[in-house]
Amino acid sequence: MADPEDATNGRVRLIAPDTRPDIKARIESAMKVIDMDGEDYELFSDYFAGYQTLPYVPTSATEETREILKRSTYNLMPLAVSIPAQISFVDGYRRGDVENPVEWQSVWGRCGMASKQTTIYKTSLKYGQAWVGLENLGKKKPEIKLYSTRDTVGMFHDPVNDQHPVYLFTIKSRPLDKNNPGRAVYMDDKQVIQYDYNSEGEEFTIREGETVNHGLGVCPAVRYVCEMDDTGAVRGVIEPLIPMQDAINQTKFNLLVVQQFSSFKVRYAAGLLGEPRIDANGEVLRDDEGNILYQPIAVTPSRFLTTDDPQGKFGTLDETPLDGFIQALEMEIKHFATAGQLPPHSLLGNMSNLSAETLVAAMAQTMRFGHILKTSWGRSHEALLRLVALDLGEKAEDDYEGEVRWRDMSDQAFPGQMDGLGKAAQMLGMPKRFLWSKFPGITHGQLEELDKMHEKEMQEMQDAELNSMTDPLAAAKREYKAPKPPERGGVGTENERSSGAL
Repeated sequence: MADPEDATNGRVRLIAPDTRPDIKARIESAMKVIDMDGEDYELFSDYFAGYQTLPYVPTSATEETREILKRSTYNLMPLAVSIPAQISFVDGYRRGDVENPVEWQSVWGRCGMASKQTTIYKTSLKYGQAWVGLENLGKKKPEIKLYSTRDTVGMFHDPVNDQHPVYLFTIKSRPLDKNNPGRAVYMDDKQVIQYDYNSEGEEFTIREGETVNHGLGVCPAVRYVCEMDDTGAVRGVIEPLIPMQDAINQTKFNLLVVQQFSSFKVRYAAGLLGEPRIDANGEVLRDDEGNILYQPIAVTPSRFLTTDDPQGKFGTLDETPLDGFIQALEMEIKHFATAGQLPPHSLLGNMSNLSAETLVAAMAQTMRFGHILKTSWGRSHEALLRLVALDLGEKAEDDYEGEVRWRDMSDQAFPGQMDGLGKAAQMLGMPKRFLWSKFPGITHGQLEELDKMHEKEMQEMQDAELNSMTDPLAAAKREYKAPKPPERGGVGTENERSSGAL
């Protein structure tokens, strides 16, 4: 490779295995990569925000047409990012046999990851990857930090198979002036260094007391990937949808132009003359040949025209039907939904008279896409929480069995889900406590509350049974056996016959 410290190809970040850890050279290389990737990331960000390539118009277009052009953007990119992110939510974590261990309870919640995780997913879908790192290490109070993908570079020996980068560099804030420098962070397998970032010459000065030797053995940063090929190149959902978004905007523009200029009937009148045109002196205006100039006749819906000239003609021009343009727009949106693996009804809004089964079928491809994303993001969550556990002093060096629990965000009908859970308990013998976590929409806090309520009920039942064992009256009732009543319809004994018992 040309540069032993840095190689790029389709946003693949590699460094040579024998590279010496020259931190200054690594930072310079990372800054070059940030500048090089800036154009692509700016394009994705603009399309997400609605600043997109405008449809084609001829140079002779009127001002009114150009004003319509500004309103022709029908931005669907936020839905392409939000829908997969909205069906993804981590609500629990298990390490080995421990449910919700210390790294989950004391760090995940303290760092506000219940809300920040959605930002991670949206960023990954938007740019193809998102970066999360650990800071404040070595004090058993680590902090989970989200980094700007546009200002972060992580270098790998093997980007496909390595979970952690060799090193990561991120710009937290840009400098305002000489007296207000920016902030930057560098981290590798040995240390985390905080820098002041000065704009002049892009100088980075280590902040006093801000170098930490973390001792984790790997770079304390994790990448969340949307899609990655076998070369390590990553891609989000916006990049492949740009041509389809442009097609939707063009079709929307054509529809608006026809709606503005040709969607109504046009009345016309021929052979009629208006009033003569008069100048400021009251004289009748004439053309160069001496012909009188007449005022044009305004033909409006509120004006009724008549003439006694037999040569006069009246009529209307039919409007241009909009059905074809509307159908074309709907077709483009359906193509967008198909390419983005999105439910078409979420983009078109046609949800009338849809059964629960139909909604589930419409969401099926999106849920399958979400499952692939959750597998990738879940692996990154587990790697991050494992590093948190190591910094807290937990024995997690060889523990790779950690597993996050994703909340059920499916659209299945509630009665059907409950029926399935009940059959799983009765017919398959699955533990009821395990099936609690499969209850639609249940949260970690609600599960803990259910556990406490269940333990309280079981304890009350045990206490009631124990009291009944020690209560003399209850014991006498258990020992007393009522006489068995005689059988009816038989001949009976001699005493029963004499007493009239039959």
